[in-house]
Amino acid sequence: MQLLYCPWEAASFVFISSNVPLLINYSHFIAIFSALAVGLLIFFNNPKLIISRLLLIFVILFSLWALLDVSLWATNDPALVMFAWSMQVLIEPLTYAIAFYIFYIFAFKSIPNFKLNLAISFLLLPLIILLPTTYNLESIALSSCESIEGPIAKYYTYILNLIFIILIFVTAVKALRITEKHRRRVLLLFVTGLLTFLLSFTSGNIISSFTDNWTISQYGLFGMPVFAFLIAYCIVQFEAFKIQIAGAQVLVVVLWALVCSLIFVESELLKIIAGLTLVFTTVAGYLLIQSVRKEFEQRKEIEDLALKLQKANDRLKVLDKMKSEFVSIASHQLRSPLTSIRGYASMLLEGSFGKLPKKAEEAVEHIEKSSSYMASSVEDYLNVSRIQAGNMKYDYTDVNLSQLTKNIVDDLRQQAVKQGLLLTFKSNLKSQGIINADIGKTRQIIHNLINNAIKYTPHGSIKVTVYEKVHPKRILVDIIDTGVGMSTETIEEMFNKFERADNAHNINTAGTGLGLYIAKKMANDMGGDISAASAGEGEGSTFSLEFPLKK
Repeated sequence: MQLLYCPWEAASFVFISSNVPLLINYSHFIAIFSALAVGLLIFFNNPKLIISRLLLIFVILFSLWALLDVSLWATNDPALVMFAWSMQVLIEPLTYAIAFYIFYIFAFKSIPNFKLNLAISFLLLPLIILLPTTYNLESIALSSCESIEGPIAKYYTYILNLIFIILIFVTAVKALRITEKHRRRVLLLFVTGLLTFLLSFTSGNIISSFTDNWTISQYGLFGMPVFAFLIAYCIVQFEAFKIQIAGAQVLVVVLWALVCSLIFVESELLKIIAGLTLVFTTVAGYLLIQSVRKEFEQRKEIEDLALKLQKANDRLKVLDKMKSEFVSIASHQLRSPLTSIRGYASMLLEGSFGKLPKKAEEAVEHIEKSSSYMASSVEDYLNVSRIQAGNMKYDYTDVNLSQLTKNIVDDLRQQAVKQGLLLTFKSNLKSQGIINADIGKTRQIIHNLINNAIKYTPHGSIKVTVYEKVHPKRILVDIIDTGVGMSTETIEEMFNKFERADNAHNINTAGTGLGLYIAKKMANDMGGDISAASAGEGEGSTFSLEFPLKK
C-alpha cells in the first residue's frame, strides 16, 4: 500500500522546512523563549511552591503546543499532522485550566474548593474521552495538509477556553475587591498579562479555525511575551515571587531574544517586526533602567542610614560609658555619708549618747532602716557599673555551698518569722558540696534570692534545698516559696535591668529591679547560673542557683 503525503517537500528536521514562513518561527520561538525564561526562573527560585510548579507546567505545555504547531507547518506527513493536531486540541484547554489555577493561587494563596475542582474535571473529561475519535478530527485534507475538525476540536475546545477566561476574570474581580491596597496593583498587572495572552491566543485560533486561514493565529502568540514581560515587571517593581533582582534578568533575556530574532525575519516583514520590537524594547528598557535606579537609590539610602546608625551607635556607647562613670562616681559619693548616717543612727539606738525618748527612738529607727535601703540601692548601682565596665573582680576560693546556704538561712530565719513565714533548710548532698567561687559574691547571690522570697511571700513557707546533679556534676540550691508567683512573660524578662513583676509592686515598692540582674551576672561570671519557674501568678515561685562542683 502506497503512503500518501502532502504535495510539498518533507521537512529536513521536524521543525525546519522551507514550507514554514519566517513569521511562524519568529512568533513561535520568541513566545517559547519568553515563557520558559519566566517559568524556569520562578521555579528554580521557589521550587517548593505550588504556584511555581504550576507555572512551569503551564509554560512547558504552551511551549509543546507551539513546537507542535511549527511541526504542522513543516511536515508533509499526514500521520504526523493527525498526531500533532490531536495533541494540540488536548494541550490547549489544559493550558487554560492551569492558567486559572495559577491565578487563583496567586490571588488567594490557596487552591479552589472541591466542588470547583470537580466541575473542572467534568468539563475536561469529554475532551480526553473523545480525543481519538472522529468527533475530534474527521480526516486530513491532503491538498493543504490540514485536519478537518470535528465538533470537539472546532467548538468544545474553544468553549472550554472561554469558560476558563471567564473564570479568571470573575476571580480577578473578586480578588481585587478583598485584596490589600499595596498588592492590588501587582494583581491587576498579573491578570492583565494573563488575559492578554489567553484572549489573543484563543481569538487567533478561533478566527483561523472558522476561516481556514491559520496565518492569523500566529499573531495570537505575541500575547505570551506580553505576559512574560508583565510578570517580569511585577517581579522587579513589586517583588512578586520574592525574586526582585532575577526579574531584571528576565527582562534582559527577553530583550536579547527579541533583538537577535530580527536576523531571521524576512525583508518584507522586517520594518513591521523591527518597529514592534523597538517599541517593546524601549518600554522594557525604560522600566529596567527605572528599577535599577530605584535599587541604586535604595542601596544608597540604606548605606547613608547605616553610616548614621554607626555614628549614633558610637555616640550611644560614649554616653553609656559616661553614664556608667557618673553612676559609679555618684554612688561612691553617696556611700560615705550613708555609712556615717547608719553608724550614728545605730549608736543612737544603742544608747551611746544617752537614752532616747520613745518618739525619737522610733524616728531614728526609720532613719536607720531607710539609710539601709538606700545603701543597698547604692551598692546595686555600683555593681551594675562594675559589671558594664567589666571591672567586677572575683576572689576565687573553695566554698562549701551547703554550709554557706545553711548559715544564710539561719541569719534570715528571724526576719521570716517576723512575717509569719516558715523558713526551712535541707541538704541532700552525698559529697561535701565544694565549689570554686568568690565567697562574698556567692553569699550575696544566695542572700538576695532568699531575701526576695521572704519579701514576696505574704504567707506560707519557704523551702531551701541543696542537692546534686550527677551528669554533669553540678550542685544546686532551690528556693521554693508560696508567694505571689509569676507569669511566663515575667519570667522571660525578670533577669533584665530594672525589670519587676507587675504584682511585685503591690508587695514591695522599694525594689530597684537590679538584684536579680546582678545576681545572675555574678553567677554566670563564676561559671554558674540562675533560673526561675512558676505555675503562674499566686502559685509561688522556684529560683534555682547552680554551680559546677569542684573536681
